Amino acid sequence: MATHTLFVSNFPFATTEDELRAAFSAVCAVESVRIIVDRETGRSRGYAFVEVGDDESVARAVEALNESELGGRKLVVSRARGRGGSEPPFRHRIVVEWSEASGAYVARVAELEISAEGATPEAAVRQACIRARSRVRRAAAGSG
Repeated sequence: MATHTLFVSNFPFATTEDELRAAFSAVCAVESVRIIVDRETGRSRGYAFVEVGDDESVARAVEALNESELGGRKLVVSRARGRGGSEPPFRHRIVVEWSEASGAYVARVAELEISAEGATPEAAVRQACIRARSRVRRAAAGSG
């Protein structure tokens, strides 16, 4: 699987590849869209892989489209991990708190000066991890 691939889930089963392509094309250039279907029934399994051009496009798509609405459902968009688990484990402390001001959970990674909000604690942590990994990757690319 390409390193510039997004994992997309929680979209309606009736969603077509063209509809997903249109949603992602509004944010970045899309190279391919592949909705995973059940082998026996041929029906969508509710998740897909969207390949984009570069790491910046991956980060932009995750930031813009994760938890956005498509067909009345909130999309879940993240970097595809591949089958080998190639991404190293996340080894930073994450603190999650409820924010009355924003009406959302806030996850903070203090050592990286990153915070992210989400409707659930899990969503906030997921966003904080995505932002932290993106920042670590950019820092590594800049120093190497």
